[in-house]
Parts: sequence; C-alpha cells; structure tokens
Amino acid sequence: MSRFTPNRPEHLVASIVALAEQSNRLALDAAMEAARADSDGHTTAVVDQICRLAVGSGVAAGEVVWLVTELETATDDPQLLQEAGVAVAGMESCLIAVAHAVQEVADRGAPIEVTSSAQALQRVSVQLHELLPRLQHA
Repeated sequence: MSRFTPNRPEHLVASIVALAEQSNRLALDAAMEAARADSDGHTTAVVDQICRLAVGSGVAAGEVVWLVTELETATDDPQLLQEAGVAVAGMESCLIAVAHAVQEVADRGAPIEVTSSAQALQRVSVQLHELLPRLQHA
C-alpha cells in the first residue's frame, strides 16, 4: 500500500496553500504586465493579459472550492481548516486588489473586455469570501 494518499488532510491543505500562492503570483504578474502595457499604449496586450487573468483566477478558485470540499470530508481538525482559511483569505485579498486595479483601467475607457474581466475577478473574490466560513471551526 502506498504511503501517499492524495486525500490526506495535510496534502489537501498543502495543495490549497500552493494553489493560492501560485494564483496570487500569477495575478500580480498579470496585473503588472497589463499596467506596463497600458502605460505604453498597447491596448491589445492589456486586454489579453487581463482576460487571461480573469479566466485563470476563475479556474483556480474552482479548484480551491473542490479542494476545500475534499478537506471538509477528510477532517474536522480546526488547525488544518484554519491554515487553509488563511490561504483562501490571502487569495481573496489579492484578487480584490487586482480587481480594483483592473476596474481602474476599465474606468479610463478600456475595451468592454476589461470591464467584464474586472467583474469576473470581483465574482471570484466573492466566491472565495463565501468559502471562508466553511474553514472556520465552531
């Protein structure tokens, strides 16, 4: 029998933390690239970066929700749930900041895709926010 079981609570938490960290790095990198392209007047590059960011963030959030569901099934250990909660809260905070920055670009007259991406990022941050109570022990 293998010693590695993918649904062990510790592995699930490690996956949530790693996914949140990776998502935060990618979100910040994409936002910086979009800002750089915006300052250079490269609208197409801005739209491309921001749209990819919105899609990637949505996928990552979906994976986090799935991992949290698996974690809830695997354990009720408050320490593990709290650790996952900290990672999710950090991801939510990052996405709120990036969504705000994207909205600022949209407000300056960027194409409609940028506004849609800002809204998508806001929805993802709400989805993560709604996940947090599940990670707080009673």
